[in-house]
Amino acid sequence: MIFESWEWKKELRERMRQFLRYNTKDNFDCDSEKTCFRLERSLLYSAFIIRFLIESEKLSNDADTFSINVTYYLPIKHINRLHCWIDDDKYDWGVPKIQTVLGKNICNWLIHSYMFNFLYEESGSVTGFFVASDYDRNRALYTVNLKDWLKFVEFVISDDVVSMTTKFDKKRSDYVITDKKRGARK
Repeated sequence: MIFESWEWKKELRERMRQFLRYNTKDNFDCDSEKTCFRLERSLLYSAFIIRFLIESEKLSNDADTFSINVTYYLPIKHINRLHCWIDDDKYDWGVPKIQTVLGKNICNWLIHSYMFNFLYEESGSVTGFFVASDYDRNRALYTVNLKDWLKFVEFVISDDVVSMTTKFDKKRSDYVITDKKRGARK
């Protein structure tokens, strides 16, 4: 549990600024390994921070239920440690499917990623990422658009819980948060 979310949101903003700063053709041309590391670090740290904020009840219901459209592909071969690369012969690329998922689910996929790779445009910069968690690696490979991910991150950064409703749960012997309203701080 964290006490104050503001510092974490500030860190989240810095991670996204780093992602945007290093996601250029020049950086990839100069040192692609270092650039990939910086982008991976920014993306993975952002997933950890967002999940930490959600689990600490520091985000509104609106942020908890923020949805993102993703594309996914079904595997046509068994995915395991020796066959975990994103190759042409492993997925049914001709039949993309669309699904709406919670942003926090994408955080979980990233944190528990079994497969991960960036999706690049022809100019050389990243436009999205492929991800499959250890849990669903043989069910689907998801593609997340970078603009959609950044929109989610910005939503989390700007999220302020202005009121909260709790009730005591006798079975848990603890208070349970039932509602968290989003608004602007006064």
